[in-house]
Amino acid sequence: MQFAKAFGAVALTGTVAIVVLKLLAAVVLPLLGAAFGFMALAFKVGLFLAVGFFVYRFLKRRREAAA
Repeated sequence: MQFAKAFGAVALTGTVAIVVLKLLAAVVLPLLGAAFGFMALAFKVGLFLAVGFFVYRFLKRRREAAA
């Protein structure tokens, strides 16, 4: 009988842990995906701004050298 109580407690703990992990994954994974998506968007915007800045500087130097 002692063994059955211990086995029941371990089984209940495992079941609760699985349910909590599934709920946590259902909440955390979309937030993590949104965070990575925002970081990718920020990287793209920064990359476009950097390319635009370097093109502007290149054209400005060529215009100054021609004058």
